[in-house]
Amino acid sequence: MPLPRPVGTVHVHEELDQLRDTDPEFVRAHAAVCSPGMADAPFLQPYLKDPEAACAALADAYAACWEGAIEPYWPTMRRLVEDEVLLRARTFATEGVDALFAGLEARPRWERPVLELTKHDEAEYAAGERRLVLVPLVFAEGCRLCSTDDPEVLAVSFQARGAAALREPAGPVAEDRLGLMPGRGRAAVLREPAGPLTTAGLADRLGFAPSTVSEHLSVLAEAGVVTRHRVGRSVYYRLTDTGRSLPALLTGQDVLGASPDRGAGGGSA
Repeated sequence: MPLPRPVGTVHVHEELDQLRDTDPEFVRAHAAVCSPGMADAPFLQPYLKDPEAACAALADAYAACWEGAIEPYWPTMRRLVEDEVLLRARTFATEGVDALFAGLEARPRWERPVLELTKHDEAEYAAGERRLVLVPLVFAEGCRLCSTDDPEVLAVSFQARGAAALREPAGPVAEDRLGLMPGRGRAAVLREPAGPLTTAGLADRLGFAPSTVSEHLSVLAEAGVVTRHRVGRSVYYRLTDTGRSLPALLTGQDVLGASPDRGAGGGSA
């Protein structure tokens, strides 16, 4: 089945709404493309006879799977994927395309200027014919070439690093997140406008000892107001949406009325 091109940070329910709104004729056309010669197959009949109902049922099933199996682990899964994006972007910027493709598992083979992937179907695309999008996945059985509905894009998915972190039990969300964050030190970290920053960088800005800043960031991460992103040997911290809103909420400011300059610059730690 064709996989959609990543469109950035959206909530899972927004994507499920897009699934429910899929054009019925589009569904019928792709059912024939993805399952050629199987028009009589029982599993395909709902998508041919009543695509709207079939897509709605599929979206409901995905929602149930999300709530029961994925949502408790989503913060860790999202961090793994975002860390991989940051690492690949940094590698590409500093070391070039050869290093970018290194470590994408054994199945893709890069021999300049050809990227070869092991696939059941054979296809060949010339450089410049389509844009290449690398898609890190948490659950991936090797690298694969995913053709999308966008005729200008080819997506190569690969296993993100650090998936072993999912073996750790998902900790309960703190009932009183504000109770985890008293004190001027953590308030100073939340107010720091620049970022993303490492512990050492934030310590230099605030004039605190790195160990003190590290302790504050650990508590803020537990409270869900900062995220960690590892790039090589460095760990960068960034405020979440909650973290960006918290200082204004605690001081009685109008969160929605914050100035654009403040909002653009005050969102990272």
